[in-house]
Amino acid sequence: MKRRVPAVLVLSLALAAGAAACKGKQAPPVDPHKLVVTRAIWGATYDGLTTDVTELVRGMVKQDALNVTATIAWLGDPAAGKIKHLRVEYQKGGVFAKKMVGEGATLAIGFDEKPTPLRLVVTKAVYGDFEGGQTVDVTFRVADQVKDDALALASYNVVFGDPAPRKSKQLRVEYTLDGQAKSKVLSETEPLVLSATGSSR
Repeated sequence: MKRRVPAVLVLSLALAAGAAACKGKQAPPVDPHKLVVTRAIWGATYDGLTTDVTELVRGMVKQDALNVTATIAWLGDPAAGKIKHLRVEYQKGGVFAKKMVGEGATLAIGFDEKPTPLRLVVTKAVYGDFEGGQTVDVTFRVADQVKDDALALASYNVVFGDPAPRKSKQLRVEYTLDGQAKSKVLSETEPLVLSATGSSR
């Protein structure tokens, strides 16, 4: 007569075997040359007259390198008569980085290039009267204030202009710090202070 093995014991053995198999596996090494374009924006970035050219720029990546000239012939003209820039955010070997060039210049990311890791990255910033719908995208203006993985900003009406006169306004900022997504909402009188090395508020 065969003895039946309890179901609980069978499950325990299966879980133990699975854990042992996972422990024996190691994450595949990161290719130091792998280039991934995560976002590309072209236009008058400070005026908000831009277009998303991420897919177009991704298509220009050849053998984990990128070489693109920022011209309207390649990228179109979302802001006629305005000073335009091409801003590319990317990962190289798993390291997040960004580059920006003016119109007519060439943005190049080499195969062997080793970017300096960015710990603090502003991904979205909007200022204005959210209840009334009078807001302005200030992502690039805020992002360009980041120096040495730190950011200090105040006097928003002076820096951004006043999108909603005589209205109560807020600055809403989305950012990543050491790869973790975070966000802040501040009144127009509260300063924005972010730092990868110290306290943030």
